[in-house]
Amino acid sequence: MLQFDFKKAIARIAFDYVGAPFPDWWLKNQRKYNLPDLQSINAAQLLGEKYFMNIKLRYNGKTFTFPNEPLVSLSLVKTIVETPTVGEKRKGSVLEYITTENYQISIKGVCFDIENPELYPGAQVGILNEMFDIDDALEIVDNPFFELYGIRKIVLRAKNIDEMQGQQGLQAYSFTATSDQDFYADLNELEITQSNFLNN
Repeated sequence: MLQFDFKKAIARIAFDYVGAPFPDWWLKNQRKYNLPDLQSINAAQLLGEKYFMNIKLRYNGKTFTFPNEPLVSLSLVKTIVETPTVGEKRKGSVLEYITTENYQISIKGVCFDIENPELYPGAQVGILNEMFDIDDALEIVDNPFFELYGIRKIVLRAKNIDEMQGQQGLQAYSFTATSDQDFYADLNELEITQSNFLNN
């Protein structure tokens, strides 16, 4: 049976890097490539880190699973309007916070059929294509990492089926996605905020 290391393959796809030639570096950084203990971490410190994890999405009662524990990272951006100040002796600008954008999510992985390692993993690629063809938000199923950030739905924005030179049984893939919040949840939150303001 062919031995295959999924995490090494994904790391190669994501970083063009194989193995750990620098043992001291690996000892300091290996925690970044595993799902952390969600009971003992500071959520703010996780932003920008990358983690291997199972990701399941649900749409209209059907559940989809990304193949072979893909590598996941999150980013978050604020929209801020910057207005220059007027006056000869004044420096800098006035910053006005407008909003915090949705989370941007990167998912990178590799399709590989462990039962038929020499065959192209067409069934797994088909699942990716079926997910991407859904023009709506997909529900995240039982994922404590995303729940930590309040991400319960995502919209798949871009898909790449990447080259895997000389590897007929492997297919690299990458997705970008955006977190999505229910419109009615936004309205409820607005009503609560307005109610609290009027009562004070």
